[in-house]
Formats: sequence, structure tokens, C-alpha cells
Amino acid sequence: MQRIHWLDGLRGIAAFIVAFNHFFCGELQTPFRSFWAEPPEQNRRVIQLPPFRLLWALDAMVPLFMVVSGYTISHALLKFRDSNAGLFPDRLRSSIFRRPIRLFLPALFLTSCTQLLLYFGVYEDWLEKRLATHIKPCQSPWTHVRYLFDYVMDMMNILQLQWNNDFNGHLWTMPLELRGSYIVYFTIFVQAAWRPHARLWCLGLMFTYLLWYGEWDSFSFIAGLGLAEIHISPRNTVVKAHWTAFYVLRSAIALYLICLSAEDGYPPDYSFLSKFETPHWQLYDTWINVRRVWHAIGAVLFFSVALESPRLQRLLTTRVPQELGRLSFPIYLLHLPMYHMWSWFLRSHIWLLLWRRDYPSPEEEGRNMGPLVTVYILAGSILGGVVIILAELYNRFLDPQFGRLTRSIEMWLLQKDHRE
Repeated sequence: MQRIHWLDGLRGIAAFIVAFNHFFCGELQTPFRSFWAEPPEQNRRVIQLPPFRLLWALDAMVPLFMVVSGYTISHALLKFRDSNAGLFPDRLRSSIFRRPIRLFLPALFLTSCTQLLLYFGVYEDWLEKRLATHIKPCQSPWTHVRYLFDYVMDMMNILQLQWNNDFNGHLWTMPLELRGSYIVYFTIFVQAAWRPHARLWCLGLMFTYLLWYGEWDSFSFIAGLGLAEIHISPRNTVVKAHWTAFYVLRSAIALYLICLSAEDGYPPDYSFLSKFETPHWQLYDTWINVRRVWHAIGAVLFFSVALESPRLQRLLTTRVPQELGRLSFPIYLLHLPMYHMWSWFLRSHIWLLLWRRDYPSPEEEGRNMGPLVTVYILAGSILGGVVIILAELYNRFLDPQFGRLTRSIEMWLLQKDHRE
């Protein structure tokens, strides 16, 4: 199936925001607080207001990725279902089989390499101390092997999520990605012979049910599937943006929800949203999941707007978003280990070189915002360049090998008549 290039650009921008924010999200606090947060002297900055907060919308990018994934895997399969009904079961079977291998082979390679680097003490001291109760550099290789095995098993557990974030913490999305993909595949399989209206009604009920219980990840995938069903429908006429009140309202709400800040509760300018929660959102989970539900709603609304906006789609097919999209998966895989190994080293040495004094504590952030921004720009430019180079090498040399290995495994397992 032909690639949808503007989706690559959207995925690339989202990957950039994630990598950009991970570089300083544990250090600088101001961008991640609300404009109305206390104390006033450390806030009330323009960068804390929408739409500028889009640059710091790290948490909202995860459900956006999931909506894009739900739409992408659905769009290709649904078009194949409608044009090649006889071959559709084989195509669906192949997709179900390949998905976990394509997700977890790169992740297994990354975790193995980073575990080896951790053994040789390449990581920064703070991470080594956090893992000290389990493993220590240059001690007991077998302990490292056992830890790696436990970590990989946790990462692949889609039935009972383990949330093992001590090491390569950004890979917590992998089991959610696989679980959401399988929900989409199962739904497409069950609905394959249904009438179009029955499919949409069922997806609407699933969408509402998942939203009621705050299952933000599955909700995002099903929303992507629903939008794909609507978009490929022969009766679909919503193909370009019309500046109606509904379109503008969706755009504004999407922007507003995506910009919900990463604080421990609703900020003052979002507090009214608590009235729209269902009883289940905080009954079983914590505030962070409530925030993700709102981010997921914002991501779905934003994606629905993008589907109707040729101008935005053209913007996403320009060179920079497309290059970021081409490298989005390896950027996502590789950026955090690079930061954990070299971020503090670079920032502390650049600070000492420029300002000739000790690095400021988090309490002194407000008084040193200008120098800190300078240091982060310089260090981020260096490490960002390294991540881009490594991502390019990954795409050239590793990704084709993973693709061929996946295909070889599938062909080895298939019976002869299916190969033919």
C-alpha cells in the first residue's frame, strides 16, 4: 500500500517533541508548569501558554502516536479488505504476526547494547545509583544477564503491564503499542463482513466505553481505527477543511487539551475539566492517567482536524518533517540512552566553561534561566546531532536487516501452499 506521507511528517514532529523534551524535562521545571502556577515570580511566562506550550507537550505525544498508529495500520488493512476480500485473511494474519517482531527486535537490540554499556560504567552516576539494588557496573555479568531478561519479559507483557521504567524508561510504550495494535486487528477481523453502518456504530460504542473507563491507550487506537473507517468510506465527503464553527471549535479544544501541563493535578486554568470526568477515571488509577485521558481526547480531535486540512498536510510533507518522520522510530529508540550517558557531562562542562562557577541547583532555576537555556541549547545541539547520525545509521544498516529477519521467520513458519 502507498505510504501516507503527511502521517510520516506528523510522526516525525511528535518524535522530535519527545526527544527535545526528554533532554531537559527532569531538570528545567518552568516549561512544564502552568502559566498560573505558584509562585508567580517563577511562572507567568509566555512559553507556558498555548500555543507555545505545544513545544513542551511531551505527554500528549504518546496518545497522538497511538492515534496515528491506529489509523495507519487500519487504513492499509481496510483498503485491502474492500479491494481484495479473498486475500484479506492472509494479509491480516501476516500483519498480526509481524507486528510484535518489528516492534521488539529493535527494542531487544537496544536493551542488549545499553545493558552492555551499563556494565562497563558508561552511564551517568544517578542512573547507576538508581539501579544499584539490582545491578552494578563491572560486577557479576550473570546478574546483568538476569536483569536484562527480566526487563525484556516485563517489556513484552501486554496482559499485566509491569511499568518497569528503571532502565530505558521510554520503552514503557512498547507493550501498550502492541496491545493496542492487537485490539485493532481483532476488531477489524470481527467486523470484516459487517455492513459499514454497523461497523461505525460498534466502533462508536467501543470508543464511548473505553472513554468512560479512562482506558486512554486503547481509546486512542480505536479512535484511529474509527477515523480510518470514516475516511475510506465511499460516502465520505469530509476530505478538506471548511472553516465552520465546528471545525474551529475542534481545533481550539484540541490545542487546549494537548497543552494541559504536567503538574500533580489540574492547574487553575484547567480545573473546570474535573466536572467532566467519569467516576472511573481516578477510581482505579492516578492523576497522571487522568491527564493522559485528556491528552488522548485532544490527540483524537487534532488528528481529525489534520485529516480535513490539506494545508496542514502539505506543511507536513515538506522536507524537515519528512526527514524527521523517516528517522522517527530510531530517534525514539536511541535518544534517551544517549542523554543518560552524556547529557550531564556536556551540560556541566559547558556551564563551567562559560560561567566559571558551580552548576545551579533546581531552586536557583528562576535566577539562572538565561544561562541555563544557553547551556541546554549548546549541549542539546551536540547530542541531537549524535542522535540524528545514529538514527541514520540505524535506518541504513539495521532496519533492513530487521525487516529481512522478520520476513524470513514468517516464511519459515508458513506452510508451502501459503508461500505459493
